[in-house]
Amino acid sequence: MIYSYQKAEQAEKENIFKLYCLVMRDYISKIWGWDDQWQENDFSSHFDPEGITLVHKEKELAGYSHVENRGAQMFIRMIVVHPHHQRKGIGSRLLESVIASGKEQSKGIGLEVFKINHEAKKFYERYGFNVENETASSYVMGRMPNCIRAGLCESAQPLNLNVGPNDGDHE
Repeated sequence: MIYSYQKAEQAEKENIFKLYCLVMRDYISKIWGWDDQWQENDFSSHFDPEGITLVHKEKELAGYSHVENRGAQMFIRMIVVHPHHQRKGIGSRLLESVIASGKEQSKGIGLEVFKINHEAKKFYERYGFNVENETASSYVMGRMPNCIRAGLCESAQPLNLNVGPNDGDHE
């Protein structure tokens, strides 16, 4: 499959929110219960196209990452991959790009992952993230710019967002 990566634009907010709801609704419902209006308001208040990288397969939104710059730390607000496109390297490529950017900027990377999302926690641990703290619902994880698993970090490159539909991932 061919995937293309690009920065988000304001006009794509609705489609990004739909994918967020599709992927996150079950987790959030189990933890707090789902409130449509609250989710929409929270999503809108944090929506920043500058920090969002989209992944498309042709015209279909297959996934995205949302990263916030928090001074000395890059914070991964979200990595979301459509269920039909999971296990195809999309999440890995998005995460590797964040890791490479953090390394270039000498910034640590932080994130929160729901405790009930065991697969996501294992995914981040494979990339050198460690649990640093926890809340009632989430693990607070972090990764310093100097890699524990150097092989992965040195191979990580920022995404070239100027790729065309024929230059993306072939998976």
